[in-house]
Amino acid sequence: MKEQTTHRRSFITTLVGGAAAFGLSSVLAPLKTQALNATPTGEADEAEKWFAQLEGKKHKMVFDWPKVNNGAALSWALTLMDTYNEMGVKDEEIGIVLILRYGTTPLSMGDVVWNKYGFGKRTEVIDPDTKVFSKRNIYAKCKTEDDNCFELFQKRGGLICVCSKAIDHSAEALAEKLKKDKEAMKKEFAENVLPGIKRMPSGIWALNRAQELGCKVCVSG
Repeated sequence: MKEQTTHRRSFITTLVGGAAAFGLSSVLAPLKTQALNATPTGEADEAEKWFAQLEGKKHKMVFDWPKVNNGAALSWALTLMDTYNEMGVKDEEIGIVLILRYGTTPLSMGDVVWNKYGFGKRTEVIDPDTKVFSKRNIYAKCKTEDDNCFELFQKRGGLICVCSKAIDHSAEALAEKLKKDKEAMKKEFAENVLPGIKRMPSGIWALNRAQELGCKVCVSG
């Protein structure tokens, strides 16, 4: 039994972090400590309330989005909405969830930290205007009517959430790399999560919960 427990903990330690999104590798110690901590009841309760927005939706899908992949999940989600609209289905009848985790964790945050910590380079996101690594979160807001962005998706009723573990672990790992205070970095990351994006106990929990509530799954990373 002891050997099995050790293997399980090792597996969790390897998978739950979002440090890979920032090009970091020396993060095993903080990951191991936090991966074994229980999720606060309050956070789980808030997550359940957030998922209640799916109630009554006729068509439901969750997009698991672990890699940026040129914004594929966002594009596919909006295409699905448009397709249903063409079939006479209103946005109000559609329930779509985007789950940001692992490599897409930085997409949950605003321009301030993108510019400050070079998230564009760390995630290999190119700004279409400058043609270099982006100093802004190009997925946050639309610059033209033809853009795909979170703001548009949310206005149409789309739901976006992010893995809390990935945010915290990434903040700790980056703080260690830059020799900054870990708690201050976690606070900074938390304060820069974009409006309307809900933190989940973990991204993989959110993926499972969405399926339990009737969402079909699309893996897009």
